[in-house]
Amino acid sequence: MSKRLHSAGQVALTLLSLSVFTGLGGCVTQNFADDTPVVEKDYSDNQLAKTRISLALGYLDMGNTAQAKYNLEKARQFSPDLVDVYTAFAHYYETVGEYEQTEESYLAALELAEDDANTLNNFGVFLCRRGRVEEAEVYFKQAIRVPTYIRVSETYENIALCYLKEPEFDKAEDALRRSILHSPNSASSLMQMAQLQYAKKDYEQAANFLSRFELATRRFTPQAIALSFKVQKNLGNDEIANNYATMLLNMFPESVESKQYLDNELSHISADDMAKDYKKYKLLKSGAKVNKKPIVVVNKNKQQQLPSDGLRTEKPKVDFSNNKLVDDATIAKQTGQSIDQNSLVANQASQAQTTAPVTAAKPKANNNAQLAQNSGATAAVTKPQPVSKPVTQAATPAVTPPTSAATVPAKPVKIRVADMASPVHVVQKGDNLYQISIKYNITISTLRRWNNLTNEEIQLGQVLRLTKPE
Repeated sequence: MSKRLHSAGQVALTLLSLSVFTGLGGCVTQNFADDTPVVEKDYSDNQLAKTRISLALGYLDMGNTAQAKYNLEKARQFSPDLVDVYTAFAHYYETVGEYEQTEESYLAALELAEDDANTLNNFGVFLCRRGRVEEAEVYFKQAIRVPTYIRVSETYENIALCYLKEPEFDKAEDALRRSILHSPNSASSLMQMAQLQYAKKDYEQAANFLSRFELATRRFTPQAIALSFKVQKNLGNDEIANNYATMLLNMFPESVESKQYLDNELSHISADDMAKDYKKYKLLKSGAKVNKKPIVVVNKNKQQQLPSDGLRTEKPKVDFSNNKLVDDATIAKQTGQSIDQNSLVANQASQAQTTAPVTAAKPKANNNAQLAQNSGATAAVTKPQPVSKPVTQAATPAVTPPTSAATVPAKPVKIRVADMASPVHVVQKGDNLYQISIKYNITISTLRRWNNLTNEEIQLGQVLRLTKPE
């Protein structure tokens, strides 16, 4: 009898350790009937199915599609009425290019739970990718109407991105405005809106949304700086634009944008592609005929032509055909797969971990070698976090757009890494100490003390510290 009890104890311990290893989280109990140990597990079928789903998605991430499908089939055997099973199948089928089965899986999931907002949103994304934008909008709006759905801003942004793909700029702008109303600090929506306003040649509004983007992200990125440079140039603020150029070269000397600035002063950025599309859109809306055959210009200098397909190459583009914002913002959370925060624009907001004061006007092209040596600044790239988009980042206080320096030095001024880590405000037209103190929640006397100001007068282009000097 004692031997059998000892043996039964070993069995119970073994099964308990197995449950910990598999992560099922179920309980293990041991009963005795006629001196015979009976081990009972209260794992539910849903728990077993979700474990299989997690395994399947892990295999799918590694490219092992056979094991992924095997585990999904096992999950369906355990719990054939679990919505997660069918959304996971939809993700699997879309990954392997079986689009009819993808749609069938989404519809099966919605038959089980017609008001599942995540499924509605994800199905809308799938339809958008397939070019079925009007159908996609129906499912997006059904998701938005679900009272418990909290990712409304993302779904409106998805609607906007779908219409940018068409392109239907008026509908895209309306959706972006709604997205921003639901999430005023959404970096990706703010940047998309800034690009759209630039495309419409509403440069004042573009500058406004860029300022909000910088305040929301508290970061500078080469892409955002390049757009700010172009916006200020078009506003006629050459000195402010030149300060953005100085920032670009000092903070991101190895970026594509820096090299492009030295080569052609950023004559073409990704937002210019959107501007061309918007011009065609307005012509079509007015009833004018648009020549579908593009004019081919022979480039005698044989410069590398910028891609027009919007795909991500060396230079990040606004991707209309398969936008990562739509992709990563809407991967099914209910499938158990971690959702990467990766918008084209959100990544841009997370790539740069430094901010910099501006103390020089536009450097000459022949100083680029010296700039590369002097800057010493590198942009730290952070890996996207496994959380649902959007994420409001708050590492350092926001830095407002730079303005012109009071004097133009003969050579670019070296910006130290230590300085770049300190948040600053560069005085723009119309700024005063009171407005700046309100914006950053710093008293006027503190601003004067930190910046050695004898009075409240400040100059256009003056760099003000926003932290106590070391």
